[in-house]
Amino acid sequence: MGIYQLTPREIYDTYMGDQDPAQVIQESRTDLATRLQVEEGLSQDDAYYAADQILAYARDLVQAQ
Repeated sequence: MGIYQLTPREIYDTYMGDQDPAQVIQESRTDLATRLQVEEGLSQDDAYYAADQILAYARDLVQAQ
C-alpha cells in the first residue's frame, strides 16, 4: 500500500508513533520532510506529502485537547 492510500492518522501513527503532537507541530515542514527522507527512506515527494498530513493531523489532535 502506498503512502497516498493511507489516512492522515495512519501516516501519523506509522512515522510519529507515540510522539507528542504538540512537539510535532513545533517542527517545520521542511525539517520533518527531511527527517522522513533520511530516517524512513521516503522520496522527496512522499516525504513532503507525509509531512503535510502529519502536521495537519497533529494540529487537529492539539486543538481537540
